[in-house]
Amino acid sequence: MSTTLIPTTERRAAPSSHLTADDVVAAAEGLIPLLRERAADVDRDRRIPDDTYRRLGDAGLLHVLKPKKYGGLELSEHEHARIAMNLARGCASTAWVFSILSSDNMAILAYPEEVQDEIWGSDTYATLAGNTNLNPKAVVKKVDGGYLLTGKWGFCSGSDFSEWLIFNAPVGDDGEGHMFLVPHDDAETIDDWHPTGMRGTGSRSMSVTDVFVPEHRVQRTADTVRKLKERRSMHPTFDTMYATWPSHGRFPFASCAVGAAWGAAEHFAETVGSSTRVANALGGSVSLSEQEYVASEFAQAQGDIQMARLLIEKRSFEASERARLREESSEADTAREARDNALVTRTALRSVQQIFSLVGARAGNAEHPISRAKRDVEMISHHVTLNWRQGAIRYLASVS
Repeated sequence: MSTTLIPTTERRAAPSSHLTADDVVAAAEGLIPLLRERAADVDRDRRIPDDTYRRLGDAGLLHVLKPKKYGGLELSEHEHARIAMNLARGCASTAWVFSILSSDNMAILAYPEEVQDEIWGSDTYATLAGNTNLNPKAVVKKVDGGYLLTGKWGFCSGSDFSEWLIFNAPVGDDGEGHMFLVPHDDAETIDDWHPTGMRGTGSRSMSVTDVFVPEHRVQRTADTVRKLKERRSMHPTFDTMYATWPSHGRFPFASCAVGAAWGAAEHFAETVGSSTRVANALGGSVSLSEQEYVASEFAQAQGDIQMARLLIEKRSFEASERARLREESSEADTAREARDNALVTRTALRSVQQIFSLVGARAGNAEHPISRAKRDVEMISHHVTLNWRQGAIRYLASVS
């Protein structure tokens, strides 16, 4: 699977600095019809189109969580969550790519100004993908001026488009995790992404072999939070520098799940008037819109999705307000957000499965929008940060 990056000769000027929060959210909403039109192809091709990715950039969506110094809009986690939910109404994979690449801008900001200039100085659209989970099997050799890195990391969402990659590898005798920033061109793509859902995220494995990484692009993983705090003075007007890291406050994965379920509910509402099911084993048909059980089940599912959406909007706003006021999040804050990330995903999963069951055998078609949404939400629900039991235990500990 080849990766198509924008040629250097086509580097674009940064989006207008006058774009507001309402502008970028409206732009995401405006992309929904196009994303729905392309969603079946994305699912089949296991990749979002180059044109779709370019449109995300043109709309300013990839600049939401970038500092003004590098052409960014310096918006908040609240906008990030709302954008992801809206994009997922059209295509969950596209929303996931946006969410990953936008969120990973914050990882870049933990590095020295030299690195930030290297990544964004000549290309304000540059993005970072990769995997921040420690790979204990990776091999790191200390050499003059840096390290030689060898290893393989899976689940590198968005790597079809990113110019840079981040990998977590062990360094030294104690094998302590360090984050390595590597140009995409120095890595090899392994086309091993064949899931049942979220097929277009490009979450393939990436590998490197004896790639030289200079010292200024390597940092202890444990130092990330401290380094982000130290870099705040570089971008004094960027409130999101005061958010937690990694952050549950922007609902990076849960927003995609809720948005996908929201899109499924919208499709069902738009088509139920003309939809039928086989009446019984002997044949015949019944109109779905005339069935009391359909009305009851759909009202429950759609209402639950709406509650999940409102909870994301409320919690992401609260997290953004803490950052704006330069208030550090407490353990109670972050535990509640971790719980709510898992809760809204759990709700989205139950709701989309409920809607799926109303459609009948037609939903078994892989290209049916509700089938795709169900598979996507099921896949998202397995993300490690959305584990309900872990989130519940952490939340209980924070309030007891």
